[in-house]
Amino acid sequence: MSSESSSRSAEAAIGNSPSPGPCLNIAPLSFSDDCFRAGRQPYADEETYRALRERHRASHVFRFDVRDGMIWNVAVVPDVAPLGETQVARVDEHLLLLGKVVQHLLLEWLRATRTILRPVRPLQCWGNRKAALLSAAIRECNLQPVEGLDVLVRHSFDTRVLQTRGAAAPAFLALLLDVDTSNELAISGDALIDARFDLIGRWVCRHAPVEDGMRPRLETLGRVIGVENGILRLADPSGDDSVAAKHVLLEPRQEYLEALVHHQYDRAAHRILTGLAKRRRDYWSGAQKLDHIRRTLEGVRDKFAKDLHLPDGLIIRVGTLLGAGDPLFPDTIETSRPTFLFGAQGSQTNRSPDAGVKTFGPYKYMQHARNAPLVAVICEKGKEGSADELACALRDGFPDDVWREIVSGRPNPKVNPFQGGLVGKFRLARVQFEFEAAANSSVDAYEKAIQQLLGRLPAAPDLALVQTRQAHRDLPAPSNPYLISKARFMTAGVPVQGVRLETIESDEAGLAYTLNGLALQAYAKLDGLPFVMSMRGPATHELVIGLGYAETREGRFGIRDRYVGLTTVFQGDGRYLVWGQTKEVEFDEYADALIQQLRTSIAYVREQNNWQAGETVRLVFHVFKPLKNTEIDAVKAVVRELIADRHAVKFAFVNISQHHEYLQFDPSQRGKDYWAGRGDRRLKGAGAPTRGRCLQLGPRTALLQLIGVDEVKTDQQGLPVPLLIDLHADSDFTDITYIARQIFHFSCLSWRSFFPSHEPITILYSRLIAASLANLKPVPGWNSAVLASERLRGSMWFL
Repeated sequence: MSSESSSRSAEAAIGNSPSPGPCLNIAPLSFSDDCFRAGRQPYADEETYRALRERHRASHVFRFDVRDGMIWNVAVVPDVAPLGETQVARVDEHLLLLGKVVQHLLLEWLRATRTILRPVRPLQCWGNRKAALLSAAIRECNLQPVEGLDVLVRHSFDTRVLQTRGAAAPAFLALLLDVDTSNELAISGDALIDARFDLIGRWVCRHAPVEDGMRPRLETLGRVIGVENGILRLADPSGDDSVAAKHVLLEPRQEYLEALVHHQYDRAAHRILTGLAKRRRDYWSGAQKLDHIRRTLEGVRDKFAKDLHLPDGLIIRVGTLLGAGDPLFPDTIETSRPTFLFGAQGSQTNRSPDAGVKTFGPYKYMQHARNAPLVAVICEKGKEGSADELACALRDGFPDDVWREIVSGRPNPKVNPFQGGLVGKFRLARVQFEFEAAANSSVDAYEKAIQQLLGRLPAAPDLALVQTRQAHRDLPAPSNPYLISKARFMTAGVPVQGVRLETIESDEAGLAYTLNGLALQAYAKLDGLPFVMSMRGPATHELVIGLGYAETREGRFGIRDRYVGLTTVFQGDGRYLVWGQTKEVEFDEYADALIQQLRTSIAYVREQNNWQAGETVRLVFHVFKPLKNTEIDAVKAVVRELIADRHAVKFAFVNISQHHEYLQFDPSQRGKDYWAGRGDRRLKGAGAPTRGRCLQLGPRTALLQLIGVDEVKTDQQGLPVPLLIDLHADSDFTDITYIARQIFHFSCLSWRSFFPSHEPITILYSRLIAASLANLKPVPGWNSAVLASERLRGSMWFL
C-alpha cells in the first residue's frame, strides 16, 4: 500500500497552533494510507450479528453496511486477521467503520486507568481521582473528605463523519471531545442512617449488575417515605415498595450533594460549596472548558502517535481543534435579525418587536376583532387593591411619573418600558374588567369565585387574569388554585393569564418590565397579531409545522405507553395559524394518530387561506426526534391525498436538537460583567460565541447558536449549547441555508416575550402546549376536548 497519500484535506488541519478566532470541539482525523485490510461476510439476521459481535468484541470491530448488505470488520489486536473474506478497502469509503475503530481503541486505552461511565457513543469516563473537585474544596478548608462523596471530571469522546466545505468537497472523520463534571454519591443508605442523615422524601437508587468492568449503571428505585430497622419504604416505586437501606444509594442530584455537605461539615459547608462552584466553573465556562478540552486532546494525540494504530500498520493521526482559517473549518451561514411588520396597514417595519409595537401599534390592529375585551379578574380577598392597580397599569401603562421617580438620579436613565398599556401601546379601544374576590387562597374559594363571576355575566369574558402565589407552584393539581382556575375558565372557552402576588407587589421598576411582557401575552391570547415577519412575497404557500408530543403516565415510573401527538402550524412569515392534538393513544398507534391530526390541520389551513388550484405549496416540518422513513412516507401520502391533485408540493423534514456533542467557542470573547448579588461582581459568557453564528457541517447539517454571550444569564450557566439542524435525506427541498435562516428567524418570533427565544417557536410552542396538557391532566373534571372548540383552537392559550 502507498503511504502519505490519503486524507490530505484532513491532514492539512493537523499540527496547526490554536486559532484565536471561533473554533469547535472537533479534531479531524487522517490516515497514513488510502487503504486498509478489512473482512466482510453476509448479514443473516440481527441475532446472528449480535452473537458475532459478542464473540469477537475483544479482537474485532464490526459494522453492518447498508450499501451492500454485508458485515465489515477490522482486526484491532496483533496477529489476528479480519474475519470472512479479506480484501483491501478504501479509507474514504469506510469512514464510519474506522470511526468505530477509533472508539474501540480509545475505550481499551482508557479502561486500564479510568472509570468507564459509558462504553458506547459518546464514550464517557471519569478523570483522575487526584483531581476530584469536592475533595480539593474540602481540603482547602483543612478538613478531610468523606469517601464516596465527591465531584469528578467527566471526559466524553465521539466520532463523526463531516463534510464541512460543501457537497463537492470530500468527507472526513473527526473526533469530538468534551470535558464536564459529575457528582458521585456512593454512600450506602445504612451508612447515611448511621450518620443521622434524613432520607425521607429523597430518591434512592442502586447499582445495576456490573457489565464488563464498567462502572455499574444506576437504577432508580423510588422515593423514601419511611425508615424502620434498616428497611426503607418507598413511594412511586419502580419495583418493590421496600428495600434494605444497605443496598441503596442516593441519586447523584446536586441538591442531595449540597445537603450531604451541609450535614457533614456544618459551618464550613458554605465555604466548601463556594470553593466547589469556583472549581466547577472552570469546566463549564467557555474559555476554561476550551483549555481543558485542548489538554485532553493533547493526551489523545500523544497516545495515538505512540501506541494506537491498526495491526496492519495503518496509522491514525489526530489533528488540533478546528478553528477559523483551518482548511476544514465549516462554511458560515450568514444570519441576521428579521424585519417585522407593524401598524394599521401592516406595512410599517422595524427590527425590534418592542419598539415597533410602541411606535406603530400591532400588526393590522384595525382588523382586530376583540378590540374592546372584557377581562375577568380573580384575586384573593384583601388583595383587591393590588389587583385593581395591576389591571389599571395593564390597561393604561406604567405611570410615567412613578417611572421618572424610580430612575431619578441614575446615569443615562432608561425610558419607561411600558407606556400606554393595552389601550395606548396595543391600540385597543378600551378594556373592561370584571372583578371577583376569592374568600381565601384555597381551591374551593377560587372555584366559587369563578362560578359566581361566570354566572352573572351575560357572555363569557375574552380573557381571565388570575392572581396566584409563588407557593401555589409546587402544589399538586387538585390543590393548585391556578391550575383549577385555568381548567374552569378554559372549559368555558376563556384563555387565562396568571400573575403571582409576589410579582404584583415586587419593586416597581421590575413590575414595569413584567407588565410589558404580560401585555404582549394578553394581546396574543385575545387573538391579536403583535408582529409578523416581513417577507419578500414568494410565489409559494409555505407552512412551517412543528411536530411534538406529550407523555401521559401516573407517577415517575408509570408506564409510558400513552402519548398525545401535537402539531403547531405557522405561515412562512411566522404567523401562528392553528394547533392540534391527538387523543391519548398507545405508542404503537402514535404515528398513525399524529398523521391523522396533521391531515386535519392542513385541511383546516387550506380552507382558511383559500389556496387556489395550481399554486405551489412548501411544507417544512420541525420535529422533536428524527422521523422514521415509514413516518415520512405516511406524511407525504396524507399531504398528497389532500392537496397534491391541485398543488405542486415540496417537503423539508428538519430535526432540531439540543442533545448532541458539538460545541462552539469564541476564544476572543472576554465575557461580560454582571452583579451576582451582595456586591459580588462576576464574569459571564467568556469564550461563548455570539447569537446567530451558524456553521454548515455538511450538505444537510448545520450548527446554529441561539444563546450567545448576551443571552447567558450567570457564570453558573456555562457554555451555551447550539442547536443541531439535520435535514432528512428524503426532503426534496434541500436548501440548508434557507432552512437555517428560517429557524433563526422563528426564534425571534415568540409572542411570549419581546426578547428572542432559545429555540424556534415551532418547538417552543409545542413544548409549552405539552407542559400545559401535562399540568392540567390531573385536574378533576378537566377534559382536553374543550381545546378543540373554535374559540381556543387558534388561540395562544398556552403562552
